[in-house]
Amino acid sequence: MITFKKKKKFKIEGKKELKSFSRVLRIQVFVIGILFAADTTFFFFEQNFFNTYIDHVLNLGDLYISLMVSLSAVVGLIMNFVWGIFSDNTRSKFGRRRPYMLFALVSGFSMFLFAIAENYIWCVIIDVVFIGITSNAVSVSQRAIIPDKVDLERRGRANGIIQAVSYVGLIIALAFFLLGNELFGITTIKILNRDVPVGDLFGFAKFFPTSTIMSKEGHIILLTFGGIFYAACGIIGFVFLKEPDPSELPPKKKFSQELKELVNIEGLKKQKEFFKVLIASVVFQTGIGCVMPLLFPYIFDLGLSTVQLLIAIAIGFGILFPVVILIGKLADKFGRKKFLPLIFIIISIAFILIPLVTVTKTPNFLLFIILMPFILIGLLGIATIINTWAQDKLPLGKRGQFYGVFNIVFTVSQFIGAYVGGFFSVLFGRPFIFVAGAIFFLVSIPFFLIVKETLEIE
Repeated sequence: MITFKKKKKFKIEGKKELKSFSRVLRIQVFVIGILFAADTTFFFFEQNFFNTYIDHVLNLGDLYISLMVSLSAVVGLIMNFVWGIFSDNTRSKFGRRRPYMLFALVSGFSMFLFAIAENYIWCVIIDVVFIGITSNAVSVSQRAIIPDKVDLERRGRANGIIQAVSYVGLIIALAFFLLGNELFGITTIKILNRDVPVGDLFGFAKFFPTSTIMSKEGHIILLTFGGIFYAACGIIGFVFLKEPDPSELPPKKKFSQELKELVNIEGLKKQKEFFKVLIASVVFQTGIGCVMPLLFPYIFDLGLSTVQLLIAIAIGFGILFPVVILIGKLADKFGRKKFLPLIFIIISIAFILIPLVTVTKTPNFLLFIILMPFILIGLLGIATIINTWAQDKLPLGKRGQFYGVFNIVFTVSQFIGAYVGGFFSVLFGRPFIFVAGAIFFLVSIPFFLIVKETLEIE
């Protein structure tokens, strides 16, 4: 008689019960989310409307924009690290991180100053010096305060909530971007490298290709709103966030001492798990860097109507919000890396399918709608796991400065990704920037798998 053994059921072990949030902690997490929303809106405005101001208002070429952007990136890389050290060693009665939220007032007012600047030199000074220095004080402090306030067992869900709230800032930014073009857009043609309004040409415009620019008045209104919103959220963070009493914190150190400890080889060896996450994140983020610079041109190339575009965005964000919350919950219930490879593979498959949207002459709108949530989850949602894991690895007492070090991820990946994405676009076509992104997502999986799990599952 032949007998068959029963196969053991595949079972994924996870926590039976998740540590719950107190009402106070939930409010604190929501306030941090508001800060992230303001950060998202502010830097969207800086990256888009500052550049259009140089182009549309000052009538200067792309090299002027590139110079300003590159200088701003260098200052951001340096100041993230510097402000991280300062905030780690601040012992004021208001706490370590909260005082730096008030720099949002300077950054917000500087955004208005940029909108009324009359020449390029002032624009560079305002963006690179005033905003480059002060906004990074806010950014690094609001990121470091998450692991300060949220323990390991609730950090995934906290990051999910924070990410979800931050997307409200992105939606606000996108809405004002579209509204700005609609209300303040001027149809022009190029004559002697200057934009001339079509209305001034008495019917001759039909003989020339036209483009749309935004007026100076439009820039003033939009950038003023962006600055006020950022400043107001900085005040909210300062007023409502709570931090430990200074007596509960470790002794402060001098800036020079922190630098010596950072470059100490023996000290760095103790943080090898942090640097593993950093390297893995660079690889993954490079995939995002392949897509982001050409994402809007790709979408506009599809030739979709405004209604179709709004439908796709609404469905995409409608799915993104609950998925981000779910990803945070999975990170707390099963650990940081158990579901990470599966999520990366699913997103990569979706990215590889994106060129199929434009196989025919008319874009496949249904397929685009299906893939839109995966695009948003890949570009925005997976950050929930990566941020949580990076926060787990930040050394106690040095979270600010190591978050400054972690900022290298975004600078390096943006540089490499822009060139790789551009190469794929030129060689195969613009839709293949997503294939380039998928390759980096898949390659990052083994790098993440060699990082030790930080959340023990009973």
